[in-house]
Amino acid sequence: MKIFVLTGPTGVGKSEVAMALAEKHRLEIISADSRQIYRYFDIGTAKPTPEQRQRIVFHLIDFLEPEQSYSAGDFARDARRVITRLLKEGRRFIIVGGSNFYLRALFKPLFNLPRANPRIRERFSSLSTGSLYQRLMAVDPKRAKELHPNDRQRVLRALEVYELTGKPFSQIAQQPTDEAIFLPVYAVLTMEREKLYQRINERFDKMMAAGLLEEVHRLKKMGYGSNIPAAQGYGYAELFSFLEGKIGLDEALMLAKKRTREFAKRQLTWLRALAGAHWFEFTNVSDVTRKIEPLLLDLLQGRE
Repeated sequence: MKIFVLTGPTGVGKSEVAMALAEKHRLEIISADSRQIYRYFDIGTAKPTPEQRQRIVFHLIDFLEPEQSYSAGDFARDARRVITRLLKEGRRFIIVGGSNFYLRALFKPLFNLPRANPRIRERFSSLSTGSLYQRLMAVDPKRAKELHPNDRQRVLRALEVYELTGKPFSQIAQQPTDEAIFLPVYAVLTMEREKLYQRINERFDKMMAAGLLEEVHRLKKMGYGSNIPAAQGYGYAELFSFLEGKIGLDEALMLAKKRTREFAKRQLTWLRALAGAHWFEFTNVSDVTRKIEPLLLDLLQGRE
């Protein structure tokens, strides 16, 4: 079964294009975004607004508490369940998102990993992200080099897998298990790099103007801090550090933009390796939507 996937680097315009396609063709959207899964974290994740969610049905957003861990394997299981139900009910949908870990787990289920272990996570909770990364470099340098040193959630997950299995995450990842049930048809949005970086910077400025700092302050008053999984997203991590007195506001803003640009660069590296992907230069929503439609409609009509 072929599944249409709209993806691309962060900030390129996936959400706008996806919603234009969804409204025009009565589609539901399965999110493959590793940050929109968390409740209360709205502005900095560019989560669909309540008004947009009244017009379009979204799946796998806004359903986890901020302190809950959620792996790519969890996403794959949940996404398969949603896809199976929608197909059975005859409802049309697309997958939208830029989390390469999520997409890889869904479409290339190459290995099984143990579930999260609260006791191990509690043992590591007092260590800084830098210390955790150094531990991972010692036991699994291959996996460590695949991750950003500040990606606490995935660094912790790799260490947890090593603790539970005695084997490096990278070694387990080479062990094939399940066969893929669904085949992706990737539509990848792209943009000239400097233009993308400028767009990322401007988007973060708009988030700040929309109240992102106030949102993080409210989350802090709710009892959430920089050590929880939801707070590891770019923008949130830096603003929590500011509110905790670790860095100044100007430094927080600069780091948030810089780390988001670096993330987009890593996403593009992964996307270029996708065999058979269809690439579309983002100019404006209506233009790129019109160019994507034939690919989407061919797939949907073949499914009916």
